[in-house]
Amino acid sequence: MAEEEERVLQEEFRWLLLHEVNAVLRQLQSVLQECSKWFLLPGSTESCLVKAEKYLLTSATGADNVKAVITLYGDNICTADMSVKVHRHSTQNFRTSFREGLQWKLQAIQNAANHLQAALDHVTSIEQGYQFQTGEEVVKVMDDIMGRLNRGRDCLTTPRKRTLEELYSSKIMKMFSPALPNEVIVSFHIHCHKLVLGAYQVHPLQSSSQKPKTALPAIYHPTGSVFELSSQKYEVVQANKVEVAVPWLNDVITYFTVGLQLCQQLKDKITVFQQYWKD
Repeated sequence: MAEEEERVLQEEFRWLLLHEVNAVLRQLQSVLQECSKWFLLPGSTESCLVKAEKYLLTSATGADNVKAVITLYGDNICTADMSVKVHRHSTQNFRTSFREGLQWKLQAIQNAANHLQAALDHVTSIEQGYQFQTGEEVVKVMDDIMGRLNRGRDCLTTPRKRTLEELYSSKIMKMFSPALPNEVIVSFHIHCHKLVLGAYQVHPLQSSSQKPKTALPAIYHPTGSVFELSSQKYEVVQANKVEVAVPWLNDVITYFTVGLQLCQQLKDKITVFQQYWKD
């Protein structure tokens, strides 16, 4: 590399470290603050956009095996009125609601909020105008922030899978009034920008049954899934899923993605400059 060309590149690199990195950090902070308005975070301001919203969950096919009207507030389903067509009562739907004072926590939203808060805390902890000395220092900061943003987005797009064993034995199956029939399992969860309700009717298998357990847990458990609890195997004999789009979740995922893109673009610029001196 010619001496003059190297000098120009070094000047441009110093300018990037002195000015552009801080500009990106402030832009990133703005994006994450806008995203945070959709969550109930500690110290939320009056600009918080969280509000109670009612949603109707129905089947895209028009089937009425499962229906639900819920009230969503942040990461909590505050109320739910639900009807499930139970196999042994096929002529009528079983209707139930949350018991008074009980709510269903959507852990995926809470976890996404926690990762967002951690990313935002990291960005705001960097003093405005701070002078980064090396590209490696910038990359380390970007990697840390991107790790938190990726984990936050993944909480919504690829949420933790809950097994049928966990669902069947969970205390949340006891939060309905009237109580759910013993053979019915329900589960509310987030998948991307949708709120999903899965309803499963299970039947105990004979002890001689050779049907294997379902190998891996899934967001939605299809008919034929098998699980075991206290040495007793159960099979899903009927599975139904209803869902509804939650628009603000789509906004949240977009903010996470924009934040990641800002970090990646800055990392790419650093890498380009560093490549000159590696060569």
